[in-house]
Amino acid sequence: MCQFTTILENLEETGGLVVELAGDPGTGKTRMLTQFADEARRQGYQVLRTGCTTVTQNHPFRALAQLLRTNPADYSGTQSDELVTLLRDLAAAPPHDVPDSPPHTPGGSRCLMLHRVRHLLQGRAKTGLVLLIDDLQWADPGTLEVVDYLLSWPVNAPLLLVAAHRPRQSALRLQDALGHAVGLGTARRIDLTPLTLAESAHLTGLPLDGPALLGLHQESRGNPLYLQALAESAQQPVDAVFDAQGLPPGWFSSRLLAELAQLTPDETSIISAAAMLGDRFALEDLTEVAAMDPDRACRASARLNERDLFRPAGPGLQLTFRHPLMRQVVFADLDHCWRRTARGHVVAMRSRAGTPALELAPLLEEVPPASGDEDRHVLAQAAVEIMATDPDTACRWIRIALRAVPEGGEYSTERVELLTALARAQGLADAPQGALEVSDEMLALVPAEPRAPRVRMVVYTALLDCSLGRHGRADELLGAELRRVGDPGTDEAAALAASLTVARELVACVSGTLPDAEQLRAAVRWARRGGDRADELGALCLLAARQVTLGQSAQAEAAVDACAGGADSLIDAELAAHPEYLGVLGWAECMLGRPAEAESHLQRGVKLAERSHETHLLPTLLNQLATVRYQSGRFVEAREAAASAQRVAPRTGSSHAVRLAATLEAVAAAQTTHDVTAARRAAELSEELMPVPLGPLSRDGHWHVSAALWLADAVRDCVHPAQWSTTAIAAFGGPRLPRVPASLRPLACELLAEAAARAGRPDPTWADRAEAAVRPSSPAHRAHALAARAHVLTGPDAAWQAADRYQEAARLFASAGMTGQQARTLLLAAPRLAEAGHPLRALALLERAYELAEWCGSLALQKRIVQQRLRLPKARPQQRTPVTPPDAVAGASRAATAAPSVASPATGTGPAADAARTPVAPLTPLTDRERQVAVIAGTGKRTREIAEQLRLSPRTIDVHLTRIYRKLGINSRAALVHFMAETG
Repeated sequence: MCQFTTILENLEETGGLVVELAGDPGTGKTRMLTQFADEARRQGYQVLRTGCTTVTQNHPFRALAQLLRTNPADYSGTQSDELVTLLRDLAAAPPHDVPDSPPHTPGGSRCLMLHRVRHLLQGRAKTGLVLLIDDLQWADPGTLEVVDYLLSWPVNAPLLLVAAHRPRQSALRLQDALGHAVGLGTARRIDLTPLTLAESAHLTGLPLDGPALLGLHQESRGNPLYLQALAESAQQPVDAVFDAQGLPPGWFSSRLLAELAQLTPDETSIISAAAMLGDRFALEDLTEVAAMDPDRACRASARLNERDLFRPAGPGLQLTFRHPLMRQVVFADLDHCWRRTARGHVVAMRSRAGTPALELAPLLEEVPPASGDEDRHVLAQAAVEIMATDPDTACRWIRIALRAVPEGGEYSTERVELLTALARAQGLADAPQGALEVSDEMLALVPAEPRAPRVRMVVYTALLDCSLGRHGRADELLGAELRRVGDPGTDEAAALAASLTVARELVACVSGTLPDAEQLRAAVRWARRGGDRADELGALCLLAARQVTLGQSAQAEAAVDACAGGADSLIDAELAAHPEYLGVLGWAECMLGRPAEAESHLQRGVKLAERSHETHLLPTLLNQLATVRYQSGRFVEAREAAASAQRVAPRTGSSHAVRLAATLEAVAAAQTTHDVTAARRAAELSEELMPVPLGPLSRDGHWHVSAALWLADAVRDCVHPAQWSTTAIAAFGGPRLPRVPASLRPLACELLAEAAARAGRPDPTWADRAEAAVRPSSPAHRAHALAARAHVLTGPDAAWQAADRYQEAARLFASAGMTGQQARTLLLAAPRLAEAGHPLRALALLERAYELAEWCGSLALQKRIVQQRLRLPKARPQQRTPVTPPDAVAGASRAATAAPSVASPATGTGPAADAARTPVAPLTPLTDRERQVAVIAGTGKRTREIAEQLRLSPRTIDVHLTRIYRKLGINSRAALVHFMAETG
């Protein structure tokens, strides 16, 4: 607008001028012309305005005649009539090929007539005249000829001609003339570019930083017309619009349909076919869907391209609509019967071309099939493919397919399969209750015969009930179906009975009751008879878990080994429907202290659950995976698994899974950060889970007790020892811990022994009970028993014994793959070793503990190790070293050199290196170069001075200082100077 104002102000000096206003449809050219007219009148100019249409294209000079018949008060009718008469004569005159020639050029009267038109306009413009012509792309050839002449021969008067047009639809002659005049300076060009985001916010009234505005702005491509239409559509209720995105408002549709009303029948057929084909289409596709001769289709498509209704779509011969909204309007205006016929052509054509179901489904959604097996199959297949990333769309497609399933018993199996997929999609779409309602609907629809689909549906519904805490209903469903199956006399009945029995015992296990061994052994026999290897594995895993819980050591280990071998022998396709069996196996392995094997099976279970969309199983599997990784000392990965469980758990509606995931994430976060608040939060959440059941698990449930113990182990350094002991003993059934599974009693006793020692009341009873519960074949059991004994060995006289047991426990934790426990136990051994008079050996243990903590990603443990170093007495080489018992020396050597289960980077530190050099004790975690930098920086020298002394770059010195600060737990140069001064 500023450009136009400036042009008007200078028009008296510049004389005749043409302004080209260029923009795509909807960019606001007409509105801009109105603003131009108002500004021209404000400055005292006479304004004449007209517009071209497709109707006037075949009437010479119709637009100009209409413009000049406008009769302002200071213009005489005679002058207007003279111009109109001249234009009429010009239309009748023979054409000539050089309209831009000067008046004296031979060529007949036409050139003179054009000169006369220019002269009359110049006379009229003596007091200032503004001519506004809209949609010049639709002007007749005669009008374009006059505009061309005025561009070549501008009038010598304050006449301003503003020509608005769509460049994509304008004749090449007009575009060339305007471009040439712009180059000569006799015309100006104003381009209406797409709106900026700020301009879109102003037009719609939406907040600039809101997600709604950004989406509308991108979808409209900055076009004001489309932006307003989309903004209005977004405010409509869902049931009042064409689809999920909304049908454009009526005024917008009417405007586009008016433009389409001028199309020929062939053009209408082609654009209708394009609306059926979607966003992109090729000419040959248009020809087939429109059932038109290729030559006619090509000509019609070319005319639509000229009208800017079609545009090229990237490389090749693909085409697209001017804007997706235009396709919506065209599609909505199509006859419904024609839509269905054309949709059949499109689906058949694209199926022959091998188009995937995911691309065909949107078309079937727009024109839902009344019947047809192939269409339903396409929708179901596409829903399965998109379910994980867009479950809401999957739900819509499945519902469309369900509505198209014919009535009749022969289609019951297909209906059940679709309902099963719908239940899973709703589970992914955060609607677990809806999934359960669909499952109930399925059970009502599924006939008694054939029996296999019904049994699969009953098992699925029961497990879904179980995940929502409805254990009683799940057990009733499974029991009723078992009675319906009856005597497993046939192979088919045996396989069905096995599947139902395993599911029923799994529900019992989750609810806190030990599974029935006789029922599980029967399920194993039935599964083998029916040839169902997956259900056989499920029954065996539950039997193994039962034996682990009861402490039947030899049988449990053999059973778990057999189950692991069986699971590894099954391919994913055989286990796809039962990821929960891998969860049971992983839990049993975790109880036996086999974190590596447990993680392998749990990871596979998670992948299978994700692939088969068994959403209700994911939180449990992910929580188990987080626990196992935490036990292995991989705290960062444990936090990632817990965070994934937190994202998935709310979808299932399982409150206990949500709480457990939040607790596990907080526990892992407390290890991987220096944040004291995170540690307190982890302790609070863990204590909250201790006295109450985890959702559906009963207070006596072994799964609840297992989770509570593992969490207590994780936060043992953050809780109040006396208070935790009281709570734990009550939660575990009293001092004898009857509710604690036998496989976890060494851990429980060690936790209680440490809590008692920290509270100042060491109790050897807990160490005795830990030793009594040890399974000799379990390194983790023996490690916990040794640590429990070390906890209660207090006082200087017992320092050697305590240190020796801690170090042997650390070695056993290392062999069990429990690196975090190994690092923590070495941290506990170091002060007892120093108390016995061996500070250098204590420092070696701390150095190794620091390496392990660094490998685990535990910043909290690293900080505790640094703090422990500062509390150790300084080494005095001249003092007499006490005689060390041989077993203590061996234990120190073994513990200091034990490696984590996964290879960690070598650091060049350890007892051997420690003996080769005499380190400054508090600087032990630093490398040799870092110690040099720390010593010099401790004298107060600046970075550049340190760099010059060590012949390094200042940047390298800064990197070393950053590492020094992290390893020593300080955060500034001043703190380092103070630290060095204190440590000497």
